[in-house]
Amino acid sequence: MGTPEEVTPWLNMMVYSEPGVGKTHFVGTANEHPMTEPLLVLDIDGGVSTLRKFAKKPDVKPIRSTDDLIKMYRDLYNAIPSDGSKYPYGTIAIDTFSELQQLNLRNIMKQFAKINDKIDADVPDQRGYGKSGTQMRDILRVFRDLPCNTIFSCHSKSDRDNNMRLVVYPALVGQLRIQAPGFLDIVGYYRMESDGDGVKRLMQFQGTETAIAKDRLGAFDAVEVNPTIPMLWDKLQSANKGESK
Repeated sequence: MGTPEEVTPWLNMMVYSEPGVGKTHFVGTANEHPMTEPLLVLDIDGGVSTLRKFAKKPDVKPIRSTDDLIKMYRDLYNAIPSDGSKYPYGTIAIDTFSELQQLNLRNIMKQFAKINDKIDADVPDQRGYGKSGTQMRDILRVFRDLPCNTIFSCHSKSDRDNNMRLVVYPALVGQLRIQAPGFLDIVGYYRMESDGDGVKRLMQFQGTETAIAKDRLGAFDAVEVNPTIPMLWDKLQSANKGESK
């Protein structure tokens, strides 16, 4: 068993995939385990209809600007118990972090355009990318450090590298696509695969030359089949106790 300093009490993770793979449904499974519920979904995309299928419905708060998110964070921070009692939420998810950055970048460019009429608010520049990256890293840090599980979902994007290999990564603008995963213990690339038995959902936790992924905790298999938040939570607790995967 690890020392108290080594034990990780919460899952903090980023999961990214193409639309339709099931990121939001994956997030919703957090409400199916007593140690990961209740779930709060901060809905950026407006695509949370799949959450209605769960017997236990999560709390969903629409977020339509960075200011909305900051106000929500203040409420969540102020809800941290001072007496050691349980935090009101077991899991908080931002769905999706990709869209949040787009909202943030648009807002920044509008502010720039107000003070300089030569700036086109619809055409982000390097200054806008830099400021947005700084603000988004701050958001990652503060939500990650809340006393609960935190999940940041992202869309995926792919490009050819110098060797013409197709590389997939979280759909974030500028250097944030490389920097953001560094703030979290777990990054999962989520995808679907068909075989003779039907469709499987696979979440890759081992980074490769063609996909960003990681498991800093050493709790999960390189690829987990049909993963859920309860499954990952139980594996994390086993790892904390020094049990094999």
